[in-house]
Amino acid sequence: MSMYDPLGGDAEPPAWGTPTHSRSPSPEAPRPRAGLPPAPHTPDKTPQIYGQPDPGLITPQNSAVNGERLERSDKYLRVRITALDRNRKDILIRLDAQTNLPNFSGQTYRNISRSYAEFQRFAETIIISCPQTIVPALPLAQTSAPSDEEDDRIVKQGLQKWITRICEDPVILQDEELRSFIESDFGYQPNVRIKKKSTGGALSILRRNVPDEDKDLANARLDLTRLEMQFSDTAKAMDKLSKAKKALAVAEAELGNKLISVATAEQHQGLATAERKFGRVWHATGDIVNAEAIAECVILGDSLGYQGMNAKSAKETLVQRTQVLEEYQTAVKNTIARRRAIERLKASSNIRPDKVDEAVEELDEVLRSKKRSFRSVSMAWEGICTPRSPLILDTRTKT
Repeated sequence: MSMYDPLGGDAEPPAWGTPTHSRSPSPEAPRPRAGLPPAPHTPDKTPQIYGQPDPGLITPQNSAVNGERLERSDKYLRVRITALDRNRKDILIRLDAQTNLPNFSGQTYRNISRSYAEFQRFAETIIISCPQTIVPALPLAQTSAPSDEEDDRIVKQGLQKWITRICEDPVILQDEELRSFIESDFGYQPNVRIKKKSTGGALSILRRNVPDEDKDLANARLDLTRLEMQFSDTAKAMDKLSKAKKALAVAEAELGNKLISVATAEQHQGLATAERKFGRVWHATGDIVNAEAIAECVILGDSLGYQGMNAKSAKETLVQRTQVLEEYQTAVKNTIARRRAIERLKASSNIRPDKVDEAVEELDEVLRSKKRSFRSVSMAWEGICTPRSPLILDTRTKT
């Protein structure tokens, strides 16, 4: 075995990085050649304006951000509640609106003033005019929040969610009452409509002999009745618990004040310090219990009560559908009776022209009533069965 002599010799030097000797000749496995990583995708850089504020509700038609237009292609109505005013008996709510609906006379509406009573009238009107959709319950004008600022914030947030849900409903979006509510200059007054029939609670449902062919909606109505009772009972129990905790907090704070008062008259320094510390602890515990009671009443009590109102609104929509079905069946019976009367007139030997004209007019009126009832039944059935009704879908999945 020849060694390489760096001082001299004829042997060639070994290659750089290769060992001069090896213990055992072992063939090296060829290493797989890894491919190059893919080049990172660089998105097209569009000019941006850093620090530019977000576009508000009311924006000009030709304005653009980063080269993109701000207009929407589909039909929409956006309403934003800007302020609440409690300086009067009723709450005054200020709105801004923007739309591209063709039945509106304008596109932007600024500083619309509506009272809470007008909101109530609007909610009651769209319940009657749109029986094919479930209108959510209107939030209450007052909450259990301890301060006026917090109460205004919660009421404003609830009303904003409600009006947003109303404006996203495709059925209500085409209703003329919504346009009148937005465009009225001197307050909102609903159109003259037929008064809503009173549901009368569960007894009126039991008295009706109209068979409901849709078992899912019939089961949903029963589930919503149970949900309404459960939500209402839970909200009442939460209210009682909150009152009891507030009374406990007052008692604990009073105990802490009495211990601090006793500590001022105590002659022993160590005992006075201990009583003073115990008094502060009881006072702090009372404050914590009071804050917990207020938070439970605001977060749980008000939320459960509002969900009970929502369940009641959905139940009344289904009951109204049953009333429309009853009207349709009554119109069918009247049509059959009028046709039989005409057949009897045809078979009679003595036919009076006035009687024939009267019978034909009555038949035409009954047929028109039947068509209206059938249209209402089909609209109610198709509208309630759409995915816009989360309560119905939840109960249907449950059943």
